[in-house]
Amino acid sequence: MKDLVRLGFLGVAHFHADSYARVAKKLSNVEIAGVYDRSPGLASQFAENFGLRRYGGPEELLKDVDAVVIASENVLHHEYVLKAAEMGKHILCEKPMAVSLKQADEIVKTVEKTGIKFQMCYVMRYHTVSTLVKELLADGRIGKLLAMNGTNKLNRALPLSRQWFTDRNMSGGGAVMDHTVHLSDLMRWYADSEIVEVYTVIGRNVNSDIDVEDNFLTIVRMENDVIGSIDGSWTYASGHYTWGDVTMELVGSDGVLVMDAFRQNIYYTGSDKLSWHYYGCDPDTLMVEDFIRCIREDTRPKAGVYDGRQGVAVTIAAYESSRLGRPVKPS
Repeated sequence: MKDLVRLGFLGVAHFHADSYARVAKKLSNVEIAGVYDRSPGLASQFAENFGLRRYGGPEELLKDVDAVVIASENVLHHEYVLKAAEMGKHILCEKPMAVSLKQADEIVKTVEKTGIKFQMCYVMRYHTVSTLVKELLADGRIGKLLAMNGTNKLNRALPLSRQWFTDRNMSGGGAVMDHTVHLSDLMRWYADSEIVEVYTVIGRNVNSDIDVEDNFLTIVRMENDVIGSIDGSWTYASGHYTWGDVTMELVGSDGVLVMDAFRQNIYYTGSDKLSWHYYGCDPDTLMVEDFIRCIREDTRPKAGVYDGRQGVAVTIAAYESSRLGRPVKPS
């Protein structure tokens, strides 16, 4: 067992990086070596916020760590994962794993060749409520699973908080690229089956000032004939009291399960608007702790490199389906 894991942050453009650093700082078996980001200003701010060293390049950081969190812009995931894996560093990778299936397959081969620990940031596999749903399904509480309807909608203001989210050259796409993966992963996990057909309609933008899509609806069919729907649109109003949601209705032969993962909250009013305070579990903590446990105890993560690859496959199929106007089989 490795006593202390030296962790680095390789890219922090995604705002989830702040939460992962917050968690890592609290863990007694983790030492954060520092941060590198292609933006010196962002790296300096992150280093200042968390009391870290700022590195001048990826290789300089990688030489000094056992593992990295990759939370860069989406288009850099592939490059950073390959660099880290080839230097034998374990990886916790923000979603999506890559922006093309070719990149995703290359990541899978590299991870398998090097034997590193690779964990996807499919944080919903660690949420107490979504884990309970998995247990209830395994116990047969609603009989045979038949269909799933899910939402992972987002406050439309959040993608505007980091410019790269709406820059196709850095993000790879909009809401489809950003929010297909969480629900498609939960559906694969819950159904114990792969998605074999995808039909996606991308709607006219709610926010006409951005050049990536902000709303869509995807229907999937799984190998075991379970049907699912995914709405990951960035369409909650900017003044909405919460960041968004993760909900799912699961229909079985003997009953229905309804999950609202972030329902544990307090609603309160200030001088001029309704606000929201979440008091439920902290899935980011549980996920980062599991990543460190995988390294220290040589165990497997709940969501590995193949799960990341399948998320990319469904996402790319969704774009292709929308372009062609018909169902598409993921590669």
